[in-house]
Order: sequence, then C-alpha cells, then structure tokens
Amino acid sequence: MNQDTAITLSHVCKAYANGTVALADLNLAIGEGEFVSLVGPSGCGKSTVLRLIAGLGKMSAGTIHWGGHHSQKELAFVFQEAALMPWATVWDNVRLPLKLAGASKAIADRAIAEAINLVDLKGFEQAYPRELSGGMKMRVSIARALVTKPEILMMDEPFGARG
Repeated sequence: MNQDTAITLSHVCKAYANGTVALADLNLAIGEGEFVSLVGPSGCGKSTVLRLIAGLGKMSAGTIHWGGHHSQKELAFVFQEAALMPWATVWDNVRLPLKLAGASKAIADRAIAEAINLVDLKGFEQAYPRELSGGMKMRVSIARALVTKPEILMMDEPFGARG
C-alpha cells in the first residue's frame, strides 16, 4: 500500500441474509486528495461501498484499511435523502454534529455560518425543512457534513434530490 493512500478496500464482499450479493471481491485504493466517483446502474453496490467505508454496515469478507493519519472519525457522510430534523431550523440542523461533539457556542456559531454560506443558504438560517426545496434540503445536509471540516467527505447521490 502506498503511503499516500487514504483508504484501501481489499477483497471486500457483502452478501445479505436473503442471498443478495451486493459486492464481490472489490479492490479499491483512494489516494490522498483524490476526488472519486462511483458510477454504475441502480443496485450495483455504490451505496453499499460508501456505507461499509463509513462503518454503517458489516462486510461479509475483506478489509478496509485507513492510510496515513485518517480514521472513520474524520469522515462525514451525506445520505441520498437529506434526513433533516423537521422540528429544527437550518441553523440547528447544521449545528447537530458540533453539539454532539461538545463544541463551544462561539466555535460552533462561526463554523455553522461558514458552512451555510458555503452551500449558498445565507438568509435561510431560520427556515424549517418544510419551507425548503429538495435541493435546498440537500444543501443543508451537505453543510451539516462540512461543518466539522472532515478529512474525508462521502456523498451518496447528493444532487439527486426528489421533491
């Protein structure tokens, strides 16, 4: 393995209890600073790969190795659906990971404002998810992922918003 490799998947397999094989003998090396897109038809295992890397599922076989100084703790994940808290404003939805991490209000406020500005939602900080378009909801989800300044950002069809 190259020391400039951030994540290496070796012989990764995923089979579900019902017999469906989602992945068979996948080998993938993702280098430091690389932008990687997984492309393929629906059901070919793209989301499964992302979920396994993020630790949101168990492999049937194989290994995932984190290179250099990386770990799953420095990873952020944007799901296919925005998964926002409907009772919380844009600001509070973006704040969630910082709150869970115990960040101070001053540090959190600066990071939240920066993330909201980065996804072009300035002016919508006090809006609720029901008041946003599908694309805006996804941008809130992306801001929520970016607010912690992760080393690795994984996004599962973030621009395919429906509704």
